[in-house]
Amino acid sequence: MSVRTITGNLAADPEVVQAGSIRITKLRIIENTGEYRKGQWISHDTPTTHHVEARFELGENAAATLHTGDRVIVVGRERTTSWDAGEGKRYGRVVDADNIGPDLNRAIAQVRRVTPDDDGQ
Repeated sequence: MSVRTITGNLAADPEVVQAGSIRITKLRIIENTGEYRKGQWISHDTPTTHHVEARFELGENAAATLHTGDRVIVVGRERTTSWDAGEGKRYGRVVDADNIGPDLNRAIAQVRRVTPDDDGQ
């Protein structure tokens, strides 16, 4: 698995789903990509969509903190996943998040530490 760092905006509020005995928080992040050509930044026509999953406290804290449109930074391990979509097996990339935070280039955040008996609210 390769480690990825993604910066982008949340396309929707984080979605928390139950997967067996654990809860997984799913995020969809839109990243405007581009490249330098002859010293000038050229944006790509279509932004890149990243699917991110966060587990345990990281996922719970992300769901309690982040909302649609928030600019975020995600560091995690990218993997390929598959599912049966009815027309046959489909494949996609998912980033398993190790760290998630607001991008302080475009926001001000107030940090509140969470204690083990805190419910995150």
